[in-house]
Amino acid sequence: MTMPPLTAAQVSAPEIAERHRRVRENMEQAGLTAYVSFDPDNVYYLTNFANFVHERPFVLVLTMTETFFVVPVLEVPHVLRHKVGDLTLLDYAEFPAVVGKRWSDRFADALPTQGTVGIEGACPAYLQAQIGNPIKLLNIIDEIREIKSAHEISRIAWTSDVMTKALAMMLGKVQPGVMVAHAIGDVTPYFYQRCLTESPQYNVMSSHAAGLIQPPAFTDDPHNFSCLTATCEPGGPFLGLVAGKINGYGAEIERTFFLNSIPEDTKRPFDTMMEMRLKAYDMLKPGAIGSEIDAACQAIAHAAGYETPLHRTGHSFGVTSHEAPFLALGEDNVIQPGMIFSIEPGIYLKGKGGYRHSDTVLVTETGYEVLTKYPDRKEDLIVG
Repeated sequence: MTMPPLTAAQVSAPEIAERHRRVRENMEQAGLTAYVSFDPDNVYYLTNFANFVHERPFVLVLTMTETFFVVPVLEVPHVLRHKVGDLTLLDYAEFPAVVGKRWSDRFADALPTQGTVGIEGACPAYLQAQIGNPIKLLNIIDEIREIKSAHEISRIAWTSDVMTKALAMMLGKVQPGVMVAHAIGDVTPYFYQRCLTESPQYNVMSSHAAGLIQPPAFTDDPHNFSCLTATCEPGGPFLGLVAGKINGYGAEIERTFFLNSIPEDTKRPFDTMMEMRLKAYDMLKPGAIGSEIDAACQAIAHAAGYETPLHRTGHSFGVTSHEAPFLALGEDNVIQPGMIFSIEPGIYLKGKGGYRHSDTVLVTETGYEVLTKYPDRKEDLIVG
């Protein structure tokens, strides 16, 4: 697998058509006459249109020959501005609306009169209730998304580059007495600058990313983001993270780092985290089993005398910042070329601090390629 050049370019019509073809191939294998998608991420994947769920539903219906998009008439110009590929728009008046002009009327127009209709797990009950055909629950689109195309890899690599540079910017601002909010203040403007200069079709609706610095008192709680007014003081472990999705595709980079010096009592848990991380990389290759990678990382933590880690070793990225497949106990997925994972095993000591690096990593035919290239040795992660 040759790494494609970084790009934030809009998806092409042939790329979208290939995604539709793969959905229909799976529909045919499952004996379906139609497939219904409601999840905004799946809708984006098949149309390039980013929406958010509210009382006006957007519903995508694929038959074996046509793709229908049920949308509120209010949003038709928005859809036409961003959609890529062939779509038949079925617009409805408003929500609520009178009988004959409701979203459910247009949805009925899109459904075949006979045969089994596939629905994804994200379809709400009120949508399912409008389907008179036999229903089969299948997450076809989610499964197709697990292996990335060359276009998707290039988009995720571009997002990884933006996030890696943003992390360097943040860590460069960390000094004793500096407030977290000040250290991260340039990150969002940098995101916008990269998008606006490198992606003429940039869609703000498809970007949800942020950067954060966690001071030591917060790092034992991975999702504690309430530290904006905290100040940075010498020592560690600190955590710097940049995560989310930018212009439609997700990635993340995280580093445990230290301010001025490395406290002696932080070295052993840091080194254990690194041993777990290196084990995950050593095992990450086509044919490996996701749960076995997580189990091996957990075994290292247990052998060092630490409790079971708070979270899995990794997750995938795509048109979201967290998606299947996972590197986790309970998911015996087979790793394949074209999959992309975070590698982020962690050690967390309550009241003392947490230790975690995370990188966005592409699985290749022979192993892997790290897309978020940044130093990871503790000696290289002393700032200030």
